[in-house]
Amino acid sequence: MLYASTALSLACLELLVHVSADQIPMDFVYTTANIPEEPASHDFHGTLRDAESTRRYGQSWAAALTSLAIYVPSVIIPAESNVLVNPVHDAFQDVVWDAPRLFEFDPRLLRGSSAVL
Repeated sequence: MLYASTALSLACLELLVHVSADQIPMDFVYTTANIPEEPASHDFHGTLRDAESTRRYGQSWAAALTSLAIYVPSVIIPAESNVLVNPVHDAFQDVVWDAPRLFEFDPRLLRGSSAVL
């Protein structure tokens, strides 16, 4: 499963809630992708009380192979969407990726960490 976001700022927040600042590599990059079919919107709302519920939902969707990608609400900012992309779906080979670009985190986001930027 590939996790993506509809905005670079949301992708940044999604990363920061899952790793400590000192785990972010100095050569962190991002890319954009052109997905050949518009992802369907799924109204599944995960909860912080049952974080495994989102994993179970994603695994079930991926195993069904019904679509290449879906929009799902972000748990962090439910009004915004993340995109789940299924790399075992037949259409995955048609995804076009842009060249990776360097991304530097604003040091103010990493206050109180031992990360050196």
